[in-house]
Amino acid sequence: RELDRPLVLDADGLNAFEGRLASLAGTRAPLILTPHLGEMARLVGSDPGAVEAERLVLPGRVAAETGQVVLLKGSPSVVAASGEPAVLCDRGNPGMATAGAGDVLTGVILGLLGQGLRPYDAAVLGMEVHARAGDRAAAELGLHGMLAGDILAAVPGVLKELARGAGKGKEIEW
Repeated sequence: RELDRPLVLDADGLNAFEGRLASLAGTRAPLILTPHLGEMARLVGSDPGAVEAERLVLPGRVAAETGQVVLLKGSPSVVAASGEPAVLCDRGNPGMATAGAGDVLTGVILGLLGQGLRPYDAAVLGMEVHARAGDRAAAELGLHGMLAGDILAAVPGVLKELARGAGKGKEIEW
């Protein structure tokens, strides 16, 4: 509650709030919650099937209830925040369902926060960069046997491509 910098909550950071979603509201600094279906189900006191059935709307409800940024991982991934449009990402692939892939996503988001992006923007861009990196890794290595490190290795190339405006000759700043 007293932390004065944005924080990404993932894995056990989320599990610590099982059934206590309301306690994530009112923090000094913004939080970015990055649950997968099981973690979201534990947070809201539901089951993964019910979360999947509400994949497109539940992140917005959780964001409204807590005042935090929510990135529900999966297919599609969804970012929601109060007062912001929900953003879907239909990129990514099943090969990304590997141990540590969420840690890569968290690292990308933290890197973007460290560069001064707003938490919502860092979550949206982080989601896109992570998914594109996963798709690059799959294209190069195939879906079977992909590791989190393969996704991480593709991140710099994705960032470079996006910074060039995806080949359109215009630089972007973040």
